[in-house]
Formats: sequence, structure tokens, C-alpha cells
Amino acid sequence: MNTSSVILPDLRMRKKFSLHIKKLFLKKYFLLFLIFISHTSFSQTEIHGTKIEILGADEYEYTDLGAQKLKTLTGNVRLQQEDVFLFCDKAVLDDEANSLNADGHVKIEQDTVTIHSDHLFYDGDKRKALLTGNVVMSDSKMVLKTSSLDYDLKTKIGSYKTGGVLTSDSTTLTSQIGYYYAETNDVYFKKEVEVTSPNYHLSADTLRFNTDSRTAFFLGPTNIQTDSADVFCEGGFYDTKNDIAQFTTKAIMINYPNVLSGDSIWFDNKSGKGRAAGSIVWKDTAQHICILAGNAQYEKSAQEIFATNHPLFISEADDDSLFLAADVLHSTEDSVSHKRSFSAYHHVKIYKSDMQGVCDSLFYSEKDSMFRLYQHPVLWLDENQLKADTVRIQMSNREVKNFYLIKSSFMASEADENLFNQAKGKNITGFFSDGKLSHMLIEGNGESIYYAADDSGAFIGVNKIACTNMIIYVDSNRVRKIKFISKPDGNMYPINQAPQDELRLKDFQWLDAERPKSQWELRK
Repeated sequence: MNTSSVILPDLRMRKKFSLHIKKLFLKKYFLLFLIFISHTSFSQTEIHGTKIEILGADEYEYTDLGAQKLKTLTGNVRLQQEDVFLFCDKAVLDDEANSLNADGHVKIEQDTVTIHSDHLFYDGDKRKALLTGNVVMSDSKMVLKTSSLDYDLKTKIGSYKTGGVLTSDSTTLTSQIGYYYAETNDVYFKKEVEVTSPNYHLSADTLRFNTDSRTAFFLGPTNIQTDSADVFCEGGFYDTKNDIAQFTTKAIMINYPNVLSGDSIWFDNKSGKGRAAGSIVWKDTAQHICILAGNAQYEKSAQEIFATNHPLFISEADDDSLFLAADVLHSTEDSVSHKRSFSAYHHVKIYKSDMQGVCDSLFYSEKDSMFRLYQHPVLWLDENQLKADTVRIQMSNREVKNFYLIKSSFMASEADENLFNQAKGKNITGFFSDGKLSHMLIEGNGESIYYAADDSGAFIGVNKIACTNMIIYVDSNRVRKIKFISKPDGNMYPINQAPQDELRLKDFQWLDAERPKSQWELRK
């Protein structure tokens, strides 16, 4: 046998032996690793608190029940676990379980929190207490009363599910379920929540109350009643210390006869000032008027509202409401007469089925039921276009009674395509009968262009006349005749011979393109 044939098998044996040793080594350490992990996991699941210490008692009794080692303490019992102090008339302490049952004048003290009850079960390892019977929990900010309370002295969180009453300063809160967080001074109330204070009463399904700031946070459908208003909302807060509130989510504030709703309503009850934002609807239910807007400010004492962001005023009527839009709407109520006035500023538009108007500023008062239009006002009454330096519209029972065109007054109506009846003067007064325009009185520097027609309605000529004062009679919203009060001066031209430069009075403008065509145009 040669040397190589002997050496090779020996090398193979060495390699196999070395591999076997490595496998044994790995198995050993893998087993030790599993034991370590198992021990660590087991240790992590066990909860061991510091032992409950006995500070004193009038009587002491020890009972060995084998699995249980019980210490019965009677009279002036005093116990401690870390920062927690326990007092009672009688306690049974289980050393092995690190727990106790206590009865009679039970008291727990931890930091600023004190809890009284008739009975107590305390788990020292978990540091959790179950208190029953006349439970009273208090700190520097509040007092909570309930029949049963779970309290975690580690997290400082307590809860009750059998009804409770919390008092903070002059505010009282009740609910069926409650959660108290001592670290943040927050209390969560659920189910049949009632809050009572000298200034308001609140009902809700869910509420958070901070005893430090004395602020209530609305977490669901909430109803608030005060001496002057009722509020409904599903979110927001009420700072009872500063008397400031914000209502959100389906918020409605009712201060009869006024009703305000919006996405968000903020109100300072001390100053009486508030503001609202998002889909605002303000109503005066007594006067049947309302304002829609994107933003608004409110003043309680003056019953004043200042609306911006596409505001729209509506005077409601069963058959024909009046709509008014502007950049800004302002309304206030007279403290003596309780009559309301309205002002509108910039890009003012009015729409009613039989009346439309535009101007740059407007004022309306319920005292005299009159609209006043300023800055390039134009008024349309059915087929008649009216403009002047100032336009006044006298209303009665939500219908136009009279109108007044003051200075540089001009009236025009379309007789036919590109043919216009016209009248101008210093002032023009319009009179109505049964809700329809019947005649107009022109006073001072009167001029007119009027197309005459035969019985078939065919135009036969055009009259151009100047007269200091005149009366224009209207039937079915069309000019039918003109009466000249003083001596007229003018001409009548056959319809086919009228000079084109004679068919327009000075300052004539046909402004139909500016005329609001519907209420929806104002709502855009």
C-alpha cells in the first residue's frame, strides 16, 4: 500500500470529526439561546410592583392559609406603596398577591389627587384600584362623585360606568360614563351628559372637559341653552372661564327672532361679539328676511350683522321674494323701534320678478320701507328702465308703491327693436296702482320721445317734445300717452321721415346687458 492511500482516509476522518464537533457546539449554544429567550419573555410578562408597606394600625392579625398569607389590620390603618398612601378602618393584605381589600372610611392620596370611598380592592402589582360606595375623588380643580370608580395609580387614569357628577368651580357635569386623566386634567363624559352653570345648561352625548382651563369640548351632538340664546352643534368648545365659545359642524345659534347657522360660529358672550364662517344663513324670523354669506361678524347688543364673501339678502314672500347681492351687507336693529336697517356696498344687484336694479351702494330701512340706491343706480320695472343720480323705491306690503328718481332722471322703454320711448327731467316720480306702474310725473326740464301707434299697433310717427313738467301714462307696462302740464315745444315726425339724430335724447343708454335676469344670477 503506498503512502497516499493511507493518508487520504485519515484526512477524511479528521474532517468528519471536526464537523461533528461544530454541530454539537451549535446545538449547545442554540439550546442556551432558547432558554435565555424563554426566560426573558417570561420575565417580561410578569408584573411585579413594590410591596405594599404597613405604616400602622391599632390591631394586627396574621393568618397563614398555605397559598395565602393574610394580614388583617384594624383601626387607623395606614399603608404606603411608593407615592401612594392608603387609609381605612380595616384592611386585609395578601402578601403573596401584593393586594388588599379595605373597608370603612377608605382614602387614597397620590400627589394632588385624593379619593374617598366605602370599599377598596387594590392590586399592588398593577397599581390599580377599584373603589365602590360613595366614591369622592378630588384635586385642586374638581370634585368627582360616583358609586364605583376604577383608578390606575400608575397612569393616573380613572373611569366610572355607573353615573357620576363632577363639580368644577360653579360648573356641574353629569354623565353615565366618565374617564378622568389626572396628568392632563381632562375628563371625558359619555352618555346622557348634562352640564349646568349659572350662565348656561348643556346637553350632549359626548364631551371633554378640562378642569384646569374649565373648557368644555364638544365631541358629538350638543345643545346649549342660555338666557338669551339656544345653540346646537356637533363640535367646538366653550371656555367657561372667559365665556368664549366656538361651535362647529352643523352649528345653529337661535336668539329669537334671529337664527344664525354656519360651518363655524365663534362668540364672546362678555363682549357680545361673534363671527361665523362657511355656508352662513342668518334669519330674522319675525320680519321674514335672511342673509346668506361665506363670512359674517355679529354684534349682540345692536343685533348687528356684517356679512362678506358673496353675501345675499332675501326678503321672503310666499309668491315673490326679493333678492339682493353685494360685496358687503350690513344690518342693524334700532334699540327703540326694533326696526331693522340694511346697507349694501359695491356691485349691488337686486332681483324681484317685476323689479331689478344695480348700483354701487344701497340703504334700506324698515322704518319707512324705502330702498335708497346710490352711485350710478339703474332700476328696471318690467319693460321700463329708470336711472338717475339717486333712486328711491317706496315699498308697501312687499310691493312697490312709488319710486323717486332724483337729479338727472331718465326713463326708457323699448317700443320695438331699436326703437325706444324716452323721457328725462330733473326728477321723476312713479306711481303704482294694484301693484302695477300707472303713471310717472316728470318735474323740471322735461323732454320726451314717444312713438305713436294706430289702433292696429302700427307706428305712425314719433313725437319729440320738451316740456317743463309732464305726466306719462302707462298701461300693461307700456307708455300709452303723455300729458303736458305746461306749454310743450316739439315736433312729430312721420315714422319714415324721423331724423336718426332726433331719436335719442342726450345721455340715453340702453343697459339691458347689466340687468339681473334671475335670482340664480345673484346666487353665483
